[in-house]
Amino acid sequence: MEIPPQVLVEFTCKNQPKPSLPTEWALCGEREDRLELLKLSTFALIITPGDPRLVISSGCATRLFEALEVGAVPVVLGEQVQLPYQDMLQWNEAALVVPKPRVTEVHFLLRSLSDSDLLAMRRQGRFLWETYFSTADSIFNTVLAMIRTRIQIPAAPIREEAAAEIPHRSGKAAGTDPNMADNGDLDLGPVETEPPYASPKYLRNFTLTVTDFHRSWNSAPGPFHLFPHTPFDPVLPSEAKFLGSGTGFRPIGGGAGGSGKEFQAALGGNVPREQFTVVMLTYEREEVLMNSLERLNGLPYLNKVVVVWNSPKLPSEDLLWPDIGVPIMVVRTEKNSLNNRFLPWNEIETEAILSIDDDAHLRHDEIMFGFRVWREARDRIVGFPGRYHAWDIPHQSWLYNSNYSCELSMVLTGAAFFHKYYAYLYSYVMPQAIRDMVDEYINCEDIAMNFLVSHITRKPPIKVTSRWTFRCPGCPQALSHDDSHFHERHKCINFFVKVYGYMPLLYTQFRVDSVLFKTRLPHDKTKCFKFI
Repeated sequence: MEIPPQVLVEFTCKNQPKPSLPTEWALCGEREDRLELLKLSTFALIITPGDPRLVISSGCATRLFEALEVGAVPVVLGEQVQLPYQDMLQWNEAALVVPKPRVTEVHFLLRSLSDSDLLAMRRQGRFLWETYFSTADSIFNTVLAMIRTRIQIPAAPIREEAAAEIPHRSGKAAGTDPNMADNGDLDLGPVETEPPYASPKYLRNFTLTVTDFHRSWNSAPGPFHLFPHTPFDPVLPSEAKFLGSGTGFRPIGGGAGGSGKEFQAALGGNVPREQFTVVMLTYEREEVLMNSLERLNGLPYLNKVVVVWNSPKLPSEDLLWPDIGVPIMVVRTEKNSLNNRFLPWNEIETEAILSIDDDAHLRHDEIMFGFRVWREARDRIVGFPGRYHAWDIPHQSWLYNSNYSCELSMVLTGAAFFHKYYAYLYSYVMPQAIRDMVDEYINCEDIAMNFLVSHITRKPPIKVTSRWTFRCPGCPQALSHDDSHFHERHKCINFFVKVYGYMPLLYTQFRVDSVLFKTRLPHDKTKCFKFI
């Protein structure tokens, strides 16, 4: 049964109204009472002062901020109104401004809005409130950011986490397991191994401030930080690869294209050459860790391995670390926290991060394929084990589910690529309550990262290859085998939904395989990957 829309208009106050201008509607009741009413409302009507010389009043601003705070869409009646920071904020994404002569149409205009439009406006309104108006600090920082933007000064660079290195001895020769790099007769990278090189940083300082400021002001995390790079940077057209661009493109076959042999010799794609950093979290499993590091030997495009040492005890003095051809940085943490997995360590010098558990067992060809896919979807989490959120009908709540399914909404970050940009957001922008719950349960950091990326992009993650699990054979039993692990993850999902105010995870019904997978080829052609 459809419930008819209800409209509430109060013409009298139960108590003394707040002082107001002679030409505007007074505020009735206490703030708490008004907020409770607005929580039940989809829209909040805000009538601007009758004096045409006034563009806004304190009463209108109060109504506007209260509506944004609780998720009601402001409907501002009055075309002369100027909303706060109007030259920076795109208020049409969060509020409706209707000329007073059209007041008789308001009811029909509001009923024409779709559910998806309403959700987008409520989300945007809440973002504006939390970012610019919720506290004295946010208001002060907004004023400074507005002045800085107008005089075209970039924001201060966002801080990175200083890595305290644990000294260790290297020298153990790392063998090469043929099963880890099996790709038939094809190499998995260029014949000549390139030395480690960092991704370029801070190339768009001025353009982000001058030409892209509307996006930074109207999307999370706001204009308060300057990032070294983001997954949203524009892409050059294909001509740039061949007409003099010096940014380091590596087209397949020099531009002529090709199948497996030519494909493996160059990265191709739409962005310049780059490498990735492996970030591996470990806790008191030295033998497992050493085996995992050895398996990275000879991995193409690997820049560095950052081992996040979560153990309170330092590594054994006689432990000999493998020599895998790239630097291994062992970072000491202040406390045992799964949030340390996503700290933006200053030792991570690439945009691409492969987050991997110390007991994850992935072949080189799987890692290389995941890296290539991520390069085409830089704003997404790209990884191997898929999971999904399911609706618990009896309890009317969300469940975490790891069963085999044709629909996914999460990719576990125990084996996944993501952009370093999200490490900054996870550590410094995401609500602290989420990180606190991760520390309380020693669980759910991967769910939290999936929530964050889906909230920012409104896109699901991308699963690659047919893998459903990635644990190495013979490794000690992981915490995820405990029943309490799943109960905690159920609680995490429902708590995160409360923090965000909605369920940000989105479903996807496909996985990604290479272009020539299962394609019959002529005898003189080879597939991109032997098994993928």
